[in-house]
Amino acid sequence: MPTSKRLGAPLIVVFGIIAAMVAFAVPADAAPYTTQPTTSVSNQTPAAGSAVTFCGQGFLPGETVSIALDNGTRYPSVTTDTSGAFCSTVVLGATLTGTHVLTATGQTSGRTSSTEIRVAGVSASGGTTGGLAFTGAAVIGIGALGGLLLVGGVTMLLAGRRRKVEA
Repeated sequence: MPTSKRLGAPLIVVFGIIAAMVAFAVPADAAPYTTQPTTSVSNQTPAAGSAVTFCGQGFLPGETVSIALDNGTRYPSVTTDTSGAFCSTVVLGATLTGTHVLTATGQTSGRTSSTEIRVAGVSASGGTTGGLAFTGAAVIGIGALGGLLLVGGVTMLLAGRRRKVEA
C-alpha cells in the first residue's frame, strides 16, 4: 500500500474526531463575579416559641436588611455593619412547626439569602422533604466524545499496522 494512502486514513479519522469535538462543544458563559450574601442561624432545629440568632454577610455596608419568614411573618429590619454583616435575634411563633425558610433581603442592593430551619413539633406523618442536590454534570456529550476518541484510536492502530505482503 502506498505511503500516502496509509497516512491518509488516520488523518481523515483525526479530522473526524476534531469535527466531533467542535460539534459537541458548548459555549462558555461566565457570570460576572459578585459576592453572594450568605445567612445562618444559631440552631437549625429550634423548638416552637424559642429564639434563634439569625446572621448574614455579603450585603452592602450600612444597608438596611429586612428579615421575613416564609409564612408571612416579618421581623424588625437590621442595619449591616461596615463589612456588610448583621446578626439579629428572631423569636419564632409558639404555634410554628415544620420546615420553614428565613430570608434576608437588602433594601438597597436587592440581594437575598435564605436559611432553612426545622421547628420541633413536626406532625407524625414525617417523610422527607425536598430531594437530592444536583452535583453532577451532563455526561452524554462527554461520553460520546470519549467513545469517538476510542473508536478513532483503534482505527488509527489498525490502519498503522503493517500488512504482510504476499510474494
